[in-house]
Amino acid sequence: MSEQLFIQGPVGKIEVFVDYPQGEVKGFAVVSHPHPLQGGTPQHKVPALLAQILVEQGCVVYRPSFRGSGQSEGIHDEGHGETDDILEVIKHVRALYKGLPFYVGGFSFGAHVMAKAYHALPDEIKPRQVILCGLPTATVEGLRHYETPAIKGDILFVHGEADPTTLLSDLITWAKPQRHIISVLPGANHFFTGYLKQLRIAISRFLLVP
Repeated sequence: MSEQLFIQGPVGKIEVFVDYPQGEVKGFAVVSHPHPLQGGTPQHKVPALLAQILVEQGCVVYRPSFRGSGQSEGIHDEGHGETDDILEVIKHVRALYKGLPFYVGGFSFGAHVMAKAYHALPDEIKPRQVILCGLPTATVEGLRHYETPAIKGDILFVHGEADPTTLLSDLITWAKPQRHIISVLPGANHFFTGYLKQLRIAISRFLLVP
């Protein structure tokens, strides 16, 4: 059962769900959820899976609700204010677990926000590893255009080959100048429906918690 707590953010309180490992705490992580106006919550199956894998590896995992969703204050801000909120959560948890390795992950809109937050962090406090699933990097039809910054580091990109929402071809175009490796699940849609086992394998193979 996740613990619920609140962290003070730039526009009010941020609701956060925290999961603790059974044994020794080996690291900590922040995981962000998909678009709140499209039904995304910290309990969505992809961020929940990310949290579960990180907890199994010995991490304390924080899953904040984006502003205007759940019990987080503020109104939806197209990823701009949400990035500020994620940076505030990261600052808060870094102070609690000084010296421990740090990880971040996100899915869909949450992957975009986490990429922006990662880009904004100084190199000396960047997380050890980053997991971004279904990262939007261009226009999502009927919703908005995403400007995702160029980022570098130890990053896992997982994408569904048949994703109609955040096209694999857009991610490849974005990733090409940076020479990123992309893990593609053939046949998978944006929500990895029927592919959670394969998603778990991809993430578990990547993740290195000492």
